[in-house]
Amino acid sequence: MNRLAPVLALVTGVFLTTALDASAQDRAGVTDVLSGMQSGGGWVRIPIVAGQGSFSTVRVPMLALTIAGCVNVWHGHSGTWAIEAREQVLGSVLRVEAEPGAGVPFEHNFGMQAQVDIDFRWSEARDTTLVLWVGVDLAGEGGESVCEPDYGDDGP
Repeated sequence: MNRLAPVLALVTGVFLTTALDASAQDRAGVTDVLSGMQSGGGWVRIPIVAGQGSFSTVRVPMLALTIAGCVNVWHGHSGTWAIEAREQVLGSVLRVEAEPGAGVPFEHNFGMQAQVDIDFRWSEARDTTLVLWVGVDLAGEGGESVCEPDYGDDGP
């Protein structure tokens, strides 16, 4: 069992009971993110218009966690993807370049809270839905496996 599972359960509970100013959709989205972190990752779908898209989180408790992980653009996409994540509380920035089917590892040290704005730029100025695997290794036990997407029974 993941050693941080109880911490993530507590963080989820604290967030859901204290984020009264957040919309129900924001709370549900954060619950999905925290659940994905606990289970080792998940698929994310981002609308891309004219080659660009973005995603923002509400402020969430992170309890000064260091998160190591991997992003992997679904192999059915084309071109290259520039991803820039700006953590608003600490002011840090994480930039990665990704190609379909190739995992790109990352690591980030969070403070007590986090609010992240992420921009996606595709090398093709077209519309699509970016399908992205985000693998997470909170306990430092996953190694290379966090870069391997879980296609499940039905794919991403």
